[in-house]
Amino acid sequence: MSMRQIFGSLACGAVLLTGVTACSDKPAEKPQTNNAGNKTNGDTETTPADLLKLGVEQGQAGNFDAAKATFEKLLDVEADNKFAWFNLGYIAQSRNQADEAVSAYDKALAADANYKPALYNKAIALEGKAPTTSIDIYRKVVSIDDKSSTAYLRLGTLLSQSGEDAAARDAFKAAIRLDKGLTSAVPAKYRPTPTSKSSTPAGR
Repeated sequence: MSMRQIFGSLACGAVLLTGVTACSDKPAEKPQTNNAGNKTNGDTETTPADLLKLGVEQGQAGNFDAAKATFEKLLDVEADNKFAWFNLGYIAQSRNQADEAVSAYDKALAADANYKPALYNKAIALEGKAPTTSIDIYRKVVSIDDKSSTAYLRLGTLLSQSGEDAAARDAFKAAIRLDKGLTSAVPAKYRPTPTSKSSTPAGR
């Protein structure tokens, strides 16, 4: 009954624009998929699950035009299929079509307001033109999943840029606590200092 096929490593919202994955799960291994059912109207009938699987395979193979057509065909059958809308948003975002991407993510979110991959990718798409909205979305992402390390990282970056140093520090601290590998992506002034140096003068 699940139908959660998403482009492998895109599952947690990795986008070609940034190369940053959306959540704390290993992106290619734990797609939030929904493998739906098998054929219901005979072997020759193509089900929504079949179309979703085909679109994912086409997208993973890099054939975005074919994948887009397949997801659109799926939406002709199931207009509120959040996975099809998410992947259409991803395709648009990977082509730098931010407005089209946000529109597709909004349709995915109309079907499921807490659908984290769509929230995350929408926040990325809005970082440049609507940073305050993007901050609000990242805050929602981490309220849904407090282990979303890269959401904390991107939230911290936006908060820092908006001058909210204390909130940025908290967000960066959460990101590093969840994934120490993100430390190098945190601006130096927000990185934790070794305890032995916390308030000691510079001599050793």
